[in-house]
Amino acid sequence: METLPYTRANDLPPTQAERPSAASVDPSALVGAWVSTNRATCGIVKLILAHKDGRFTVQAFGALPDVANDWGEAEAFAFAGGVEVHDGVGFKAFYDFGFMKTALAAYLNKRILVVDSYNTFKDGSGRRNYFSRDHFYQEEAAP
Repeated sequence: METLPYTRANDLPPTQAERPSAASVDPSALVGAWVSTNRATCGIVKLILAHKDGRFTVQAFGALPDVANDWGEAEAFAFAGGVEVHDGVGFKAFYDFGFMKTALAAYLNKRILVVDSYNTFKDGSGRRNYFSRDHFYQEEAAP
């Protein structure tokens, strides 16, 4: 397969006049505590997205019968809505639990955070790899 400089119109580099001063994506719109819209979910119940000292992180909490299971903090990678846009509208993050790897891919859809979870078992248990999608709303800051 030949190497391409871009794959679609969205990938075209901006002209010199359109280039932003820095190529980084601002994840501010994603930062905060996000809670599942499904109170009975068996998936992810909460996410805490943080950005400090130039580091963007996600802390996910999985549903267990009586408690939220803290997955810990993982590095997150913010994505903008296009090559010329600075504001973050999505992210990806990866967790490795030993028995399973999970890749999270998320994006904002209006005021809802849509999170896709790709789960791959590594332990030879015979469980099938699976995909799930959860929707989250942002918790309001306490007054």
